[in-house]
Amino acid sequence: MSAPIFFRTTLAGVLMLAATGFASELDDLLNQKLRGAWAVLEVEVYSGCAGTYSNNQVSEAGVTSKARYRFEPGELVKVDKLNAKRQRVDLMLSLDVPRRTSRREGPFELFDDLECQVQLIVPIAREDIKSSNDAAVIARFEDLITLYPSLEDARESDAWNGREIGPLPADYDQTLARYAVWKAEQTNAAIAEAVRRAIDDAADVADSLSDDAEYLEGFGEGAEAMSSFATTDCSSLLGTSFAFHDSSPPKTKTKRWRDGWRDGQELIFNILLAERLQACRVQVPPIP
Repeated sequence: MSAPIFFRTTLAGVLMLAATGFASELDDLLNQKLRGAWAVLEVEVYSGCAGTYSNNQVSEAGVTSKARYRFEPGELVKVDKLNAKRQRVDLMLSLDVPRRTSRREGPFELFDDLECQVQLIVPIAREDIKSSNDAAVIARFEDLITLYPSLEDARESDAWNGREIGPLPADYDQTLARYAVWKAEQTNAAIAEAVRRAIDDAADVADSLSDDAEYLEGFGEGAEAMSSFATTDCSSLLGTSFAFHDSSPPKTKTKRWRDGWRDGQELIFNILLAERLQACRVQVPPIP
């Protein structure tokens, strides 16, 4: 006779809590011994270099990941944290040397030094997790990283692959200064164009106003409703339009009333948009 569903569910919960307790104890042991340590990677790893730890699955066949950038074995890393799970330990690492990427923006070639992190997902025997066998886990890590007393020791080792980022172009400070001028001018030009469109749209509505009583009543209600338009973020203002903010009039109203409602909303929207965009203009730095 099978066990009642409630009993089976409760037993599964108890076992899960027990496994969590074992992992937590192992977490503490591993972090006490390894957190903050410097090491050299013995395997290739991958990272998106985007401010988060990229998953790297460790198996007998090697390391697999969907992250964008590949790094050869021999990278210098710092152990940030270790997380023990039921059948694995996650090794959270930060690469010491950034990855330099280049991009073009307008007429400029710009460089970004990206900080890169990886999460090595290491399968560990369940028995070692349950017994908090930190020595066995650390021994498993020996295939993946070699620990050193300090960053200097790691750099002096033959295991380091020697990757460094080279110097920036000699005139890069001037490039950045000219880029800042260009970027500010581009921003102000985009703002000026958006203000022009808003003023033109407001003028088009004003030119089509009617003196019909129903229209004017709907116009006043629509204008009042749009006065709650609260967007002030400059990037949002540059990308917005009336279509994103208009609301439907009551269906019980006549067509003339609804026409007035829409025009009232559109006029106030464009007036507020033009006014707020003016405050988004940026100061252009002096030309170097």
